[in-house]
Amino acid sequence: MIEITLFYQKKKLIGIESKGHSNYDDKGYDVICAAVSVLMQSLVFGLSEIARIPSLVIDIDDKIPLIKITWQKKYHEKISLLVQTVAESLKIIAVDNSGYVKINTEEIQ
Repeated sequence: MIEITLFYQKKKLIGIESKGHSNYDDKGYDVICAAVSVLMQSLVFGLSEIARIPSLVIDIDDKIPLIKITWQKKYHEKISLLVQTVAESLKIIAVDNSGYVKINTEEIQ
């Protein structure tokens, strides 16, 4: 199962993590893993190359697999539309594929 965690600080989204495999299909044919991966990689690209967020922290581990992206709350207004679009898209994937994708939320102090 893919576990997606949305990290919030004072009700502002400050990070997204995708961890694990959906096991929907064989490696290379798993459309659920592909959809989540495309969204997460697009978010990395959008934040780093388009929005150029300087404090962006990206943790990637292909063996787990894991993609974790976090940023400082002060950039919330600048990137809000992008990160909310990705977060809502991930939620739709989770609702439509509840046996393969789970959404968690975590409040960071």
